[in-house]
Amino acid sequence: MAKQIGPIRVTGTIQNLCFYKMDGKYYVRAKSSLDGKRVKRDPAFKRTMAYADLLARASKIAAAFYRKLPKEEKGLKIYRKLTGEVIRELKKIDSDKT
Repeated sequence: MAKQIGPIRVTGTIQNLCFYKMDGKYYVRAKSSLDGKRVKRDPAFKRTMAYADLLARASKIAAAFYRKLPKEEKGLKIYRKLTGEVIRELKKIDSDKT
């Protein structure tokens, strides 16, 4: 990824280039030919979609636990840790089914 320089900063897509802001800095990259429709339907992305499903299931479960925590214990790191733990447990359950 290349950094944008100069006084004018751009975000969005122009022809085959994507301009974006990340962590307060501006970058540009080549536009990808990959789109959501292909990822969802192409057999080459079957594992990607399986992991997306796993993450969706885990985040719902983790959110239920997170809501029960006292306010002073809540934070992004805690939510991520909870989600990671739930993913590990779901993987164990799924592997026991096969």
